[in-house]
Amino acid sequence: MTRQIQPIGATLAPLRWAIMNPIKARLKQQGIAYPLEQLIILKVIREHDNSLVQQEIAEMMGKDKSVILRMVNALENENFICRVVDANDRRRNILKLTETGRELMIRFVEIETQVTIDLMEGLTENELSTFDKVIEQIKTNSGKLI
Repeated sequence: MTRQIQPIGATLAPLRWAIMNPIKARLKQQGIAYPLEQLIILKVIREHDNSLVQQEIAEMMGKDKSVILRMVNALENENFICRVVDANDRRRNILKLTETGRELMIRFVEIETQVTIDLMEGLTENELSTFDKVIEQIKTNSGKLI
């Protein structure tokens, strides 16, 4: 009997919600009332050492530039980020976290880490290692298809 192939997206979509919903619930419990996508933008900026522009974030997140622009404007209005003119190209505005943004990221990463620990409960090191290998192989294969 051959294994029936299920679309990866159909398998992963419920997993995405299974991860995001507890994070959203914990954020709400902690009084953090910002959309998860905006927090992810802050995290992406932080992980790329405050060197990204809006276009790069749009490409990374697979979102339209206008959607990212609205979120970036909201984050700037809340004083979580600021735009800084790139010294090498004055047409580019680099997005940087403010001190308020850095503080929010510390809280967000703590919540995200604890939820991840809770979600991994009951899994062995071997299972987690296999999971990581499968994800990496799928990403590698995806890169070959583009």
